[in-house]
Amino acid sequence: MPFRCEAGRSVLCLLSADDLAHKRRVKRIVGIAGVSLFVTMVSCLADGGVLVARQTINGLDVTVFASPVPLQAGPVDVSVLVQAADTGETALDAAVNVSWSPTSSASPDWLPPCCSMTTNSDKISATRGHSQNKFLYSAIVPVSSSGPSELVIRATRGGREALLSCDIVVAPPRGPALAYWPFLALPPFAVVGFALHQRLSRRSGA
Repeated sequence: MPFRCEAGRSVLCLLSADDLAHKRRVKRIVGIAGVSLFVTMVSCLADGGVLVARQTINGLDVTVFASPVPLQAGPVDVSVLVQAADTGETALDAAVNVSWSPTSSASPDWLPPCCSMTTNSDKISATRGHSQNKFLYSAIVPVSSSGPSELVIRATRGGREALLSCDIVVAPPRGPALAYWPFLALPPFAVVGFALHQRLSRRSGA
């Protein structure tokens, strides 16, 4: 944007132009950082994850994904893709249940941080409404202990049933700071952004 300067005020106009350019640069940096943090948070909560198993059973192709990667004790997002084996058509009318159990007795490594999350890992219903990808049936499975365990997927459609057992190895849970760092980083980032905005506003008004 061009600046119109009166005689004897060229230096002031140059300073105003520099201040405006600096303000734009800071706003651009803050905006990029904010978008990056938001994308990181969404990625932490996104569907999919690592491919756990894929098998054709009784005319149904069942593909299982799980996150986080690597799998750790705590809430595990299990996503299931069900397809017709003969046509490859994605089944949008299937019923899918997920269950988890440790293969050996072990003391819990993780418990839900709030009473609203169930600790029952038997026959959890996976739905497309839970998933951002509407082709996937997803459920949050509370995995309470690390070590070898079994993930069982039961998918039924049109009188056909596929029962898929997946052997998985679960790592110990992450500490709270590592598990929730995107959310913990958001308040300090908001405070820094507000402080920069106030500083630039005072400089432009001076």
